[in-house]
Amino acid sequence: MTSAEVASTIIHVADMNGDIQGKSIVDLGTGTGMLAIGAALRNPRKVVGIEKDKDALSIAKRNEDLISPEVAVEWILADVKCVPIKMAGKDDVTGIMNPPFGAQKNHKYADRIFLEKISEISSISYSIHNCDSIDFIKTFVEGRGGVISHSYSATMELKKSQIFHTKMRKKIETEVHRIRWR
Repeated sequence: MTSAEVASTIIHVADMNGDIQGKSIVDLGTGTGMLAIGAALRNPRKVVGIEKDKDALSIAKRNEDLISPEVAVEWILADVKCVPIKMAGKDDVTGIMNPPFGAQKNHKYADRIFLEKISEISSISYSIHNCDSIDFIKTFVEGRGGVISHSYSATMELKKSQIFHTKMRKKIETEVHRIRWR
């Protein structure tokens, strides 16, 4: 789950770069909606949150009700592998996401699926990745004709949420990348 601090920083940076206001925003793997709802507070044209976990999506909807952003989020229950949307005009679409890192054996390359999908539907994306993954990310992005225009590090505190997690809480170092897709 994306921490409020990291989510608010991503949304602020995206907004300062002109990537939210008046744009269509897509949050792949939205989870409980932290990034999608944050973007909905910054005057986008449209926000879509896509999540395959119906329980997480239910929480996202409740979170939106608590915040009541002026722009409503369109919530879609779907797996990112088969994103059921086509955005009109890729140039006006910004992707935001905190994909699975792909560091675990059973999630190997999970982040690749998210990057593939976001590159197909957006011209700009912001994504959070495991630290030390810059070589993979850069190679992948350049292989699709894209470029990483900004990167910064962020510390996130994760609560135990997976069976393979051994601690109740763990701080992890991450990298946030702004990617310009072609």
